[in-house]
Amino acid sequence: MTPEISESNTEFELLAVHRLLLNKPRAAMTLLAEAGSAAAALAALTRGRLPAELEAAVAADLAWLATPGRRLLTRAEFPAELEAIHDPPFLLFAEGDITRLADDQHRVAIVGARKASAYGRHQATVISEALSLENVSIVSGLAMGIDAAAHEGALRGPGSTIAVLGTGCDTVYPRRNWRLAERIAANGLIISEFPTGTRAYPGHFPRRNRIVAGVSRGTVVVEAARRSGSLISARLAAAEGRDVMAVPGLVSHDRAAGCHQLIREGAMLVRDADDILAELGLTRSPGLAMAGPAVDLRPELRALLACLSGEPLSIDEILAELPTSVDELTVNLVSLEVQGLIVSEAGRYHALTS
Repeated sequence: MTPEISESNTEFELLAVHRLLLNKPRAAMTLLAEAGSAAAALAALTRGRLPAELEAAVAADLAWLATPGRRLLTRAEFPAELEAIHDPPFLLFAEGDITRLADDQHRVAIVGARKASAYGRHQATVISEALSLENVSIVSGLAMGIDAAAHEGALRGPGSTIAVLGTGCDTVYPRRNWRLAERIAANGLIISEFPTGTRAYPGHFPRRNRIVAGVSRGTVVVEAARRSGSLISARLAAAEGRDVMAVPGLVSHDRAAGCHQLIREGAMLVRDADDILAELGLTRSPGLAMAGPAVDLRPELRALLACLSGEPLSIDEILAELPTSVDELTVNLVSLEVQGLIVSEAGRYHALTS
């Protein structure tokens, strides 16, 4: 026999309404306002009879929420930036440090390509770390590539990071990021509007992106192709009147084409974290500047590093520029790569700058 809806458990009923109108958060809010209570709203949706499968699904949500450090957030607890977007979520599941969503916190989204280059990952990491050292929280989507690099960099500073999921909070996607997700839950914040048990589905990620942009004062794109989900986040941010910024890349690089397009459309060009801090009206604190790469290099290594500061070069192209042998060049390239000053991709080398 299907159980009748009880008036007692408001959280239960909110979760049930959320599941029934998951893709229609504005309709859920309207119904809640008109019905006057979650119980009445749920009764209107189910004609007073709660389906057994819905009861079981909500029970799973409540079991997940019963663990310390996990919370269900209603619209009244959203930051002002998220509440102000065109289509804010009805509820958010959260795990970690809820203060990261306080209205007095600075939050910046950093997003980009999943199949990112070493240059792109490096830029996302060092920019995120520098911002986190200024207590700016970095928001991203826990994807591979730029998202993961941004979270990693942010975890090195007190600003930490917020991961917005396109799945339920009990599901890490991609699975290989599960250790990163554990560190974020322990030292930052994970949020999702999707209930427990929700798996990855392509249509979920644009919905996630509106929250990434919605909780942030600005969105920075680091590497994106012309048709990229990261551009969705940027355009959602622009539509909400938020700052849109982009890190330029090589003009010949397909993964930089989306960033260059955003810059042509008016996005602010970002060279480093200081550009972002200036846009936020902040300045880097004295004594907190990150240590740069080692500069105590032999003359031949300094010359090689300078040679690689432009477009990526092959070994033959480097030999044409510098008076050195193949053997000596190989040793010097390995030395610079071990120090984290250069990277190689597809047989070509270029310098990494912070």
